[in-house]
Amino acid sequence: MPANVNPRVVELLSWHGHAKGGVHVPFQVASNPLGRTIETSLVQRLRRLANDIATSAASSPRWIFLIGGPGNGKSETVQDFLSHLDAALGLGGTLCQVLSQRFAPSGLVPRKVEILPGDLGAAGAAFAAKIGRLMVVQDATATESAHGNAANELAVDLADLITTPDTPPMPVFIACANRGLLSRAMNEAYRAFGNEVTRLFANLIQASSLGRDTLEGRKPCWPIETDTRFACWPLDVESLLVGSSPPLDQALLSAVDANSWETAGHCQDCTSRDLCPFRQNAEWLRDDSTRRNLLAMLRRGELARGQRWNFRDAFSLIAELVVGQWSDFGNASHPCDWVHRNVAAARTTPPDATAILSLALRLYPHAMFRGGPARKAATVFLEHRSIDQESQPLTLRALQAISLDGQGESTKPIREIVARDYARLDPATFTPPDPGHPIRLIEDAFCQSVEQGRTAARQLGPAVAEDLMLEVFEKAEREWDLLGRESAVAVAAVCLLRNLAGMVAKRSTGVRLGYHALEDLLSDYEACLRDGARLRAVSTALQPLLGNPVFKFNLLEILGQPTADEVEPLVALQGPTTGAQALAAPDTTDAAPGHDVPSIRVTEPSYRIPLTFDFYMALQLRKKGCAASSLPASVRAALDRVRHRYAGELCRKEDLFVDGRTFVVLTGEKKVSVPAPGAAPGLVPD
Repeated sequence: MPANVNPRVVELLSWHGHAKGGVHVPFQVASNPLGRTIETSLVQRLRRLANDIATSAASSPRWIFLIGGPGNGKSETVQDFLSHLDAALGLGGTLCQVLSQRFAPSGLVPRKVEILPGDLGAAGAAFAAKIGRLMVVQDATATESAHGNAANELAVDLADLITTPDTPPMPVFIACANRGLLSRAMNEAYRAFGNEVTRLFANLIQASSLGRDTLEGRKPCWPIETDTRFACWPLDVESLLVGSSPPLDQALLSAVDANSWETAGHCQDCTSRDLCPFRQNAEWLRDDSTRRNLLAMLRRGELARGQRWNFRDAFSLIAELVVGQWSDFGNASHPCDWVHRNVAAARTTPPDATAILSLALRLYPHAMFRGGPARKAATVFLEHRSIDQESQPLTLRALQAISLDGQGESTKPIREIVARDYARLDPATFTPPDPGHPIRLIEDAFCQSVEQGRTAARQLGPAVAEDLMLEVFEKAEREWDLLGRESAVAVAAVCLLRNLAGMVAKRSTGVRLGYHALEDLLSDYEACLRDGARLRAVSTALQPLLGNPVFKFNLLEILGQPTADEVEPLVALQGPTTGAQALAAPDTTDAAPGHDVPSIRVTEPSYRIPLTFDFYMALQLRKKGCAASSLPASVRAALDRVRHRYAGELCRKEDLFVDGRTFVVLTGEKKVSVPAPGAAPGLVPD
């Protein structure tokens, strides 16, 4: 068989957000890697709007703001909307052709493109009857000149719109902006145009916000409540991982399509196919069950980190998992050449252990969780223990390969995102309590020996390269004499080899079969997002923290400070308890998008707090008897924030001190209260 070079591999490397640079400009050659628009709820909404505009010159809304940061697909959504507007008006592609010419990158890309009937030739009459004037701001953060003020220019655009005569046809305006620019534009509008324009910007900000006000009910977006001519949509609140055909799943299916891999001249007849990590990744991810397991883990990671995947990062993630980055392949002219070189070394006699590990660690489960605790353990051992290169060569090479996994390589954004936000889901660190769990069976087998662990792992379908990597660990374990003079070092080395091999096998099995750390908590949290019955159980778990039957708060407590639960505070605030009600996250409606953050409404005083995953996890751990002092600082702070807020409100209510329901307790015996309205605090008589 030939040593083929698959062009799809290099194509996937171009999916990285850093590969092409800059931003996507509508109607230019650069588009998303799929070459077609991925249908989201907003894309479908704008297509309906295009049909409405073509049907009626008096339709509304007509002035649209797409809100979100870079990489959320704003420009591509604008292009799809305008293309459908062209088709709905029957312009025969004339509008798209003119827009393509206007956005052509001859020098600086224009901030705003304006189309009038005269620009469209014979198609101008149909355009004039239903639109008359089209304005497209493809990037509101840009300016028309080097010293321009983008916020002021956007405020001018809005002032121009609201002074347009309110007679059909109203112009069509669509702009891409972020929330920071809207805030600055509101300030510019206040200084230059007065209250009407300022109120419109304020309403746009409120309707698209992600802050605490959103928990109490987002203001209508489509259209906004103060002016039905305006509409906005935040692109960063809806997940790319939910729905009957999630956008990220569509992209992943395209990346691993068999026509790009299992064909002659590509991977089907390639001499390296059995050890090639790229081909193996594509084969694994074409399987519906395996791919769904990956998407489920990514979705739970979204909930854990509280941030949605955007299109730019999602495409980068697919490229990272299936192939990697150019910097991973040294001076190779093509990633496939790197594979052929390592496969040839792996097939030598004796096999090159470094080449085997390099191939195995490029499989997508290990690319998802590069380095981590395995790298730290191997690095520490190499720094503090001596390994004889003559008698333990496989041990040395295996530990060196693990210690270098992900270290000193390219730190492109996607690799940093995965390392920062997904490390705590790593199946390598997961020990299920159920002794019959597949991950637990693998872990228990590797505790006996690498050989037994390898036998157990084989039953769960590892890749050929992974099995060879475990064979390297198995042979490395035999290099050590547990009864020799250096038995202490030997025992430490064997334990480390078993642990590392076990972590490799657990990670591969876990990612492919859908098992990961924090699995139970994350699946429960995901299930309760919009489930009122489950959320009531959450508010029940919170109630003891708010006092049962009375609220007691250590006045010397610091936010997030670990304190012993049984120790009586020296100075405490004691008063009536308050209630708590957990409220479900809202679904998307015709007027506004939903989001994934339930909330807890504390009833007295009335305010809402977001029920994030960390907060939810803290409540579940406390319910199971976990001491507050043993929780992570961030989790303690999440719990303490509720108690501190309520204590702050309680200590300001003089009437509760006067009638004796609230008081300060000193050393568990003396009580301090307020004897009468306006009086100085004093000790309460025994």
